[in-house]
This record gives sequence, structure tokens and C-alpha cells, in this order.
Amino acid sequence: MTRTVRGTSRFLICKDDLNELVYLHAAIYETLRLYPPLPFEHRCATEADVLPSGHKVHKGMRMLFSMYSMGRMEETWGKDCMDFKPERWISDEGNIIHVPSQKFMTFLTGPRTCLGKAMSFMLLKFMVSSILWNYKFEMVEGHVVKPTPSMVLSMKDGLKMRVSKRNL
Repeated sequence: MTRTVRGTSRFLICKDDLNELVYLHAAIYETLRLYPPLPFEHRCATEADVLPSGHKVHKGMRMLFSMYSMGRMEETWGKDCMDFKPERWISDEGNIIHVPSQKFMTFLTGPRTCLGKAMSFMLLKFMVSSILWNYKFEMVEGHVVKPTPSMVLSMKDGLKMRVSKRNL
């Protein structure tokens, strides 16, 4: 739907339309796979266990895992693991493919799975669709994008863009 704001017509998506944005949903998944907001996570074992690899975990042992690296593992994501490919999340029928949380851990797994995952996807799709419909983005030529290593993944020097209003 469109709405006039300060004399300018703007596009706003309705909540009911969000489920139709399958490719956008897949693009968000793919972005989070390659660039998780928290590139590292740690856990402390509450009891002794043995990992599928055969490694023993003792009670109280702390484990650090890299979701940044896990999103780039060829054994998990295939030979094209370094490519941005939202299509990997879409079935032949055009639906989002369910990936076990142990494979895609951006929202964690098990009893610590993020309760706000569905809400965050709804808000992301609402914001991204509205912004992209109303504005045009062009990356500044020559700007090099590099991640800054930290507990929260960010870009060194940001992402320099030229933004202009679209004429609807």
C-alpha cells in the first residue's frame, strides 16, 4: 500500500504480505549465515558428555565455537559455501527450507534458542522491504568492505553508500 508522508507518496508493506517475501527471507538467512552478528559464542557443560566427533567434554568445561567459521564450512554448506546464495534456503516449491538449528546457529540451539527469532524476521522483512522500495542504494566506488574482528561483527569504516529517494 502507499501512503503520503509530507507530500510524498511512500510504499508501506502490510503485515499479511510478509509471508509472501520468501526471497527476502532467504536473503536475510544467507546474510546471517555469512555475517552472524555474534561471530563467536561459548557454552559451559553442565555435565560430562561425548561430542559426535568422539571428543570428551568434562563437566564445567567451557567451549568456544565460531558461528562465523561454521557458516563457511564446505562440509556443511557445500562447495559454494563462500558465495552469497539465498536460493540455498528456498525449496523447489518456493518455500523456505527448514535447516536444523545445530547447522545454522545464529539464533543458537537447544534450550537457549532465541525466543525472538520469528519477531526479528517479521521486523527485518518489514523494514528492509519498505526501505528498498522507497530508496535506491549505491555503494561508493572504491570503498573496501572489511569486517572488524570483535565480539559483535561490524564493518571497518562502515558501508559507504549513496542513498536517493525513488520516484513512485
